[in-house]
Amino acid sequence: MTHAERMELLKVVETGAVTDAMVQLGVGSWMSGIFPSRPDMAVFGRAIPVQFSIITPPREPIDQFDIVQMCGEGDVLVWNVPSDENICGENIMHFIANRKLGGLVIDGRTRDFNTINSMNVSQFTRGRAIAPAPRNLRATRESFNVPVTCGGIVVNPGDYVFGDNDGILVVAEKYIDDVLRQAKLNMEYEKRMEAALNTYSNAGQIHEVSRTKKLITG
Repeated sequence: MTHAERMELLKVVETGAVTDAMVQLGVGSWMSGIFPSRPDMAVFGRAIPVQFSIITPPREPIDQFDIVQMCGEGDVLVWNVPSDENICGENIMHFIANRKLGGLVIDGRTRDFNTINSMNVSQFTRGRAIAPAPRNLRATRESFNVPVTCGGIVVNPGDYVFGDNDGILVVAEKYIDDVLRQAKLNMEYEKRMEAALNTYSNAGQIHEVSRTKKLITG
C-alpha cells in the first residue's frame, strides 16, 4: 500500500480490530499511560519521534515551533519529555493544527486543557500540569526524528501510530500493510458477531460464529 492508502484505512478501522490483528500476527506494541485530552480525540499517522533533555552549551536547542515546522502534513509528533511539569500548551497545538499535522503524543504533560479540548487537533499525554518545565529542557536537531521511548515502548521514525480513548498502539512500517489487511478481516468478523449477538443466539451459535474468524494469507 502507499502511505495515502494506509492513511485512508486508518480513518475507518477501529483500534480494537487493529490491536487484535497485532496479536494475531505477533507484531507491534502498545503504549501505557498515554491518553487523549478529550475522550473523542483520535490520532493516526507516521511518527516523528523527538527526545527532550536538559541542553547545555555547546549543544544548541530548538524550540517546539521549529520542531513542528520540520514535519510534514499528517505526521504525528511523539515526544519523550522527562519532566512532571508542562512542556507546552495551546500555542503549540494551534501551530500543529494550522500546519495540518496528525497530532501530538507526549510522554509528559501539557497545560491549557480547556482550550485544547475545544480545538480540532488531537493531543495525547500523561496528563496536565500548570508548572512549567525548565527552560533548557529542549530538543536539538540531533534529537529530532530519532528512536524514543514513549509510554514504555520504543517508537522509531516512520512507525505508524494509532490511538483513541482506549490508548495508543504502534506498528513498524514493514508490518503495517499486513496489520491493516488483518484488521479489515477482523472488522468483518465483528459485524458477524454483532449480528449474532443481536439475534440472541445461544452460546453454541456464538461459538460457531467465532470459528469464522479468518487470518490473512500470502
